[in-house]
Amino acid sequence: MKRRHFLQLMAATGMTAQMPLWTPKAHAAAAPDRFLVVVNASGGWDPTSLCDPKGLNSAYEAQSDRHLGSTNSVDLDPAKAFGNIRWSAIPSFVSNDDAVLLRVEGQFDQFFNTYGNRLTIINGIDTGTNNHDTGNRVIWSGKEEIGYPSLAAYFAAATSPTLPMAFISNGGYDFTDSLVARARASNADFINQLADPNRYSGDRGFMFRTSDRSIDQYSAIVAAQKARLQRQQQQEPLPLRRQQLSQLFGVRSEDSNLGQLSVSLADIRANVSRDSNWNTNRSNSLKSQAEVVTAAFHSGLAASANLNIGGFDTHGNHDASAYPQLGDLLEGIHFLQVALQYAGIADRTTVVVGSDFGRTPYYNSGNGKDHWPVTSMMVLHPGSTGGKVFGASTSEYRAQTLNRSTGLADASGDKLTPAHVNQALRKLLGVDQSVLNSNYPLRVNDFDIFA
Repeated sequence: MKRRHFLQLMAATGMTAQMPLWTPKAHAAAAPDRFLVVVNASGGWDPTSLCDPKGLNSAYEAQSDRHLGSTNSVDLDPAKAFGNIRWSAIPSFVSNDDAVLLRVEGQFDQFFNTYGNRLTIINGIDTGTNNHDTGNRVIWSGKEEIGYPSLAAYFAAATSPTLPMAFISNGGYDFTDSLVARARASNADFINQLADPNRYSGDRGFMFRTSDRSIDQYSAIVAAQKARLQRQQQQEPLPLRRQQLSQLFGVRSEDSNLGQLSVSLADIRANVSRDSNWNTNRSNSLKSQAEVVTAAFHSGLAASANLNIGGFDTHGNHDASAYPQLGDLLEGIHFLQVALQYAGIADRTTVVVGSDFGRTPYYNSGNGKDHWPVTSMMVLHPGSTGGKVFGASTSEYRAQTLNRSTGLADASGDKLTPAHVNQALRKLLGVDQSVLNSNYPLRVNDFDIFA
């Protein structure tokens, strides 16, 4: 039976699990040689406040009396540049606290100056939607219609479909179309408990056994559990159900690879400090996700992952909300890079950052910004790019036709869409010739985004 059909039957019988199908160590798939991390800024971020700034352009005086109808509340700063990349200055409207302003400015400047040489910024992407669900789907699959797997799921299915935790998702668009297992594994403590339910805890010691294991009641519990599961399998009269039970019980087996994940996770947590990369007690959720994903990659259990951070649907008080959240997004990606570097796999990992869509190029009456179909994406490469920007929005922050080779404005060119970006990403990641490509075609002309 094909894996896809098996997973569909599992779902039909109500036997799906949060952890994916089990691969015992003796038959584990080969560890992948490259990895993909998708970072989703949930809610619709504002690229003009990040990597496609327009400054005090007064372009929308008829639509807004805020900041004279300008797209941003702070002017462009020529010092905020690396190669062709430009990023936003931090407006004073972010906070009355100078320490907050300095922190956010430091997050922006450190990120782009540290990683600019490995970044490709893709500007002027026309999503064609202002709807959250549609935007999330089209950005991460390249198609508006339901049924296309996410980029991360597609990559895992094309490269390492039999890994125990092939695709880890922390939220965002993570539809797999049953091509590959999807694991929910964002919490480090949960992973440790799952790997060893009897693990030592400082506030209670060991459960069911002494520290020197001279008394080990836990082994009797394990034996009883195995006997009970074996009886359940033997009593099931239908062969298909017995097979399904075997797969499901395998997830709970101590012979899974989760033990190595627990060891790798402990090593990363002990040696990669959250608070020194860069600020104390900032972006903890994203950093926790990054720890687990890096440990799973390093342990040979996963090939791709979604990281997710919310807070970008800034209909009110945009500056005070968006800029600090963007700073924490950048800090979380930096921490991911440090963790990947420590694990020795940063040079094999591609990181793609994006969001549902963009936000209006002017402020509403509540100093917020509403939904807008034009957006940007950022791709962090293992190799050098020189600080590349492909594509461009207009000075009024609208999509325009672009030359497919250069990304420059061209009246005879095409508008850049998420389908074009996803097609270019498949090519960059080496999965454009996968057999999956014929099942999930994007059917658009190539843009040479990563040439």
